[in-house]
Amino acid sequence: MKYYIRTTLERQLNNSYSQIEYELLIDKEHNARKSFVEQLEHLATLNEDCVILEDDVLLCRDFKNKIEDVINEHKKDIISFFWNPNSYEKSRYTFFFNWNQCVYYPKELLKPLSVELRRLYTLQPNRPHDELEGDALCNLGIKTWIHRPFLVQHLDNDTLIQKISRGDRRTPYFIDYLDELGISYKEASKIDNLMKLINLMFEKFKEV
Repeated sequence: MKYYIRTTLERQLNNSYSQIEYELLIDKEHNARKSFVEQLEHLATLNEDCVILEDDVLLCRDFKNKIEDVINEHKKDIISFFWNPNSYEKSRYTFFFNWNQCVYYPKELLKPLSVELRRLYTLQPNRPHDELEGDALCNLGIKTWIHRPFLVQHLDNDTLIQKISRGDRRTPYFIDYLDELGISYKEASKIDNLMKLINLMFEKFKEV
């Protein structure tokens, strides 16, 4: 299995990426939608499982061991490690897909996904690529495994698509916050615990 990071080379990667060996997928045209389709097509030819990360996330402590433990339990599934960040949910399967911050793709699904994604992109090139990806997966009858708690945190920096950093695309349910506060994910949605997690998140981003 290999790790890939999508980037335009304009953003300095967070130091947490040093936990993994990775290759860069470079968007040279500043077209995130087009480049994602082309990159997925390329990866589909390599016959290997892969994790694709965006270049604006923070990886949790012991990231490689934690993510590979999850992958080993769901090797044949597409796994989303960052989805609906403000919502408390249990790990589960879903036909609904968005967010591309950190996704695992088994090699068996890359080819059909890349073909259907290309078809949809040709019809609607201006739609966000995660929406098109969600439609492609639904058309193919492929469910996604949503993993909780979060193993990556979205830094929510300005992007080529969304110029203003809003700060609401981060999650309080980041595993490092839970570990630091000694809160189990099962107990994380209780209002007192959630407020502790939110406050810690705000403190952490003062340091970023």
